[in-house]
Amino acid sequence: MIVDAGCYIVGVHSVRFHRCQAADPRGQLFTIDECSAGQVIDVQFAEVGYSESYNPYANPPHCPERNCTEDRTNYIAPMCNGLRSCSISQDLLIYPPGTALCALQRDANFIRIEFTCVTGMNSLLRCVTLYMKLGIDIFEFSWLNY
Repeated sequence: MIVDAGCYIVGVHSVRFHRCQAADPRGQLFTIDECSAGQVIDVQFAEVGYSESYNPYANPPHCPERNCTEDRTNYIAPMCNGLRSCSISQDLLIYPPGTALCALQRDANFIRIEFTCVTGMNSLLRCVTLYMKLGIDIFEFSWLNY
């Protein structure tokens, strides 16, 4: 049996993306573009949160503390994984009436995403599909070589 050698992931580096909302987030975007050419995003963790010390008029806006947060990995990962860059609407920070981020605050004012920039992941889905069709257990097959 021959397995496509293009299925190897050959390089990874970790990135933390932490951005505050714009003074008016409606229609604004967060843009992740930290990966180099030939690399793609692999989201490890994503959250939105509220910082009491948020200052939208600082340059760049200031929001260092994390007073309350909500995990948004399941929303952001499918949107960004496998892409070199990704844009996320800041509307994600605005909670609908009747809901709230936490008791402290209805809306979030920052986003934090931990991800890796991976070389060779463009073919990851294709490779997993290939391995599944060939009946190879991807957890026992050492296809992730760092």
